[in-house]
Amino acid sequence: MVHGHRLAPSPRRGFTLIELLVVIAIIAVLIALLLPAVQAAREAARRVQCVNNMKQIALAANNYESTNMCYPGGSYSNYNGGVPNNTCGGAGSVAKCIYPENFSSFVRMLPYFEQNQIFNAVNFSLTSGNNENITIAGVKLNALTCPSDSNIETVQIQVPSKLGSAGSPGYSFNQLTPLPPGNWKQSFSSYAGSTGTFGSGGYITNYDLTNPAGCAPQRSEYNGVIYNDSSTRIAEVTDGTSNTMMFGEHCHANLLIYDAAFGASDNSWQSGRWYDTLFSTMYPVNIKVPPSATVGTSVLGAGNYYYPTVATSLHPGGANFAFCDGSVKFIKSTIASWATTNATGPRSSSLPAGSVYSTSCFTWSQGTAVPGVYQALSSRNGGEVISADSF
Repeated sequence: MVHGHRLAPSPRRGFTLIELLVVIAIIAVLIALLLPAVQAAREAARRVQCVNNMKQIALAANNYESTNMCYPGGSYSNYNGGVPNNTCGGAGSVAKCIYPENFSSFVRMLPYFEQNQIFNAVNFSLTSGNNENITIAGVKLNALTCPSDSNIETVQIQVPSKLGSAGSPGYSFNQLTPLPPGNWKQSFSSYAGSTGTFGSGGYITNYDLTNPAGCAPQRSEYNGVIYNDSSTRIAEVTDGTSNTMMFGEHCHANLLIYDAAFGASDNSWQSGRWYDTLFSTMYPVNIKVPPSATVGTSVLGAGNYYYPTVATSLHPGGANFAFCDGSVKFIKSTIASWATTNATGPRSSSLPAGSVYSTSCFTWSQGTAVPGVYQALSSRNGGEVISADSF
């Protein structure tokens, strides 16, 4: 009788603990290497979309100039014989209870964005802060929204309890009359018009509706293309359209983070207030100005801030700018800027060295300050010589 041999069992196949840990480690390394590349690719796509947005804005502004013989103003103050069109009353506030700044340049350009239906809904006989114009506040335009602006979602409008109270959000609509029934919202802009080397905040702060010419001479200091009550013609851009900024990034997310006094309703797309849809090159790109706990002790006086006037973005290393020739250029945060000196105000560590500050109209003049490349690019008629490899 032949006895068969019992076959030995096959060895078990599988991973040892060490092998499993090695595989996990390799996968983790690959993910760590791949993730930055994915994030970079996504940011590159967002930046391309931002550039496209700015090209649309520049094209709309140039078409506006061709039709109206001037670029759109940062806003046009709304007054009628020294009396606001809708006097909202209140002790000592009749003349200034409505922001003299009116609709932003973006509202004026709506027909050139192919947004005639929104333009037709605007009541231009009133201001951008009147309740009658609340219907356009919540309209969000893709052309005004940078994909990298991470905190620019439309918010609910809340009604402040009384005139002059800083409701957040909703400060734009702080009239004595209640808002009409409805679910009203506010949208924002990732972009702003270039006022030049100095912002127009102080000028407008002291712009009394009963005396609109009070600080008018100070407007000569605004050497940009778009500022309050401006009507700049392309012929006035003597520095060359390819060397003169027209719009720049004005990241809503950064403005909320770096200035505690920047309310949730500020940066409203339809408002021409100096910190909503305008910027200057007084400070470098993406400067992070520390907020002040005491607004009233600012160099500019109560209610005036530095940070909201700067160009800022969430693109690494700089921001996009649209020029008068329709081109869009990425300008690094390290671009040469003018020299600064220590300031006494809490909202900034420095002011342009040699600049002159006026307490009467809360404005600056250049004085002996020497513009850097960044400032030269924002002025329309400075006569500066700018090399193509300097930015």
